[in-house]
Amino acid sequence: MQIDTLYLEKGARDYAAAARIVEKLNPQKIEEIEDYQTIFSKRRTPYLSKRDTRNVFVAVKRGALVKEAPAAYGYGSDDLHYYYIHAYNCVYECEYCYLQGYFSSPDLVLFVNHDEIIRDMRAIAAASAAQRVWFHAGEFSDSLALSHITAELADYWQFFSETPNAYLELRTKSINLTAMRQLKPINNAVVSFSLSTHTQAARHDRDAPTASQRLAAMQRLKELGFRLGVHFDPLIYAPDFGSNFEAIVCDLSERVGFAGIDYISLGVVRFAKDVYREAKENYPASDIFARNFIQGTDHKMRYVRPLRLQMLELGREILKKHGCPEDKIYFCME
Repeated sequence: MQIDTLYLEKGARDYAAAARIVEKLNPQKIEEIEDYQTIFSKRRTPYLSKRDTRNVFVAVKRGALVKEAPAAYGYGSDDLHYYYIHAYNCVYECEYCYLQGYFSSPDLVLFVNHDEIIRDMRAIAAASAAQRVWFHAGEFSDSLALSHITAELADYWQFFSETPNAYLELRTKSINLTAMRQLKPINNAVVSFSLSTHTQAARHDRDAPTASQRLAAMQRLKELGFRLGVHFDPLIYAPDFGSNFEAIVCDLSERVGFAGIDYISLGVVRFAKDVYREAKENYPASDIFARNFIQGTDHKMRYVRPLRLQMLELGREILKKHGCPEDKIYFCME
């Protein structure tokens, strides 16, 4: 990752996480600023400029630190689901990524006030002590890709080890297990991998680990005793979707096994309207857009409902055929 400038908020200087990040990245140019949003949010930067160079902002997250997740976001319909924001933007370049057009810049923002995020988590968990409360990481940035630099996972691990009704989900495509190897497995933390078919990953998951590499990382975490989840999301239509999906499910069954997986989600590709427009501009030749998209009742751009349901049902039947218990499968954001 080529860094142009590291922008350090003055308010972030006293956080231990900020010092760690600056030391690990060791940028040639550091500029102190009052508020990262005066640059990150005000200056429009083309999304694909991330291929050449990018800036990194080290900042304090203001406003809501933990947010309620939308319906059908996570496993367990009777559980409470929240997501927390540890960073903005991603080191990978997936053609379907909803971060295109979401922010005005592809630059990375790394937040350092994890103690305040944990404080809010503690309050939410305490207010719902009789329920299982999920806190999901990875909504706006991969939860493991830079974890060896940000080094905050140990702080979260301590909180979750002390709070049995709070559950952590780390959503990732990364094979960077450096930080995970320094932790001991706990019952209420799950590392969930976004998986694509081998063909889809090769076509659309630019700069991301291959599907086989992600399976290898899952194998290693299973050997270390960590709990695992899988997100087949987004599913992208192709004439050979069924055979391609069956191939990755076979590999998942053989290399990891469904007994070692807590849950598996299935979700069909979808875009916010602005992101859809941006993605088509960035990847005009992508076969993601070979099928027509329509605007749904939730204002997202989606395939027509019969096609979505056909793909979801086929995916579920293939998983069941290869030994996945049906109660581990759920449809995401459908």
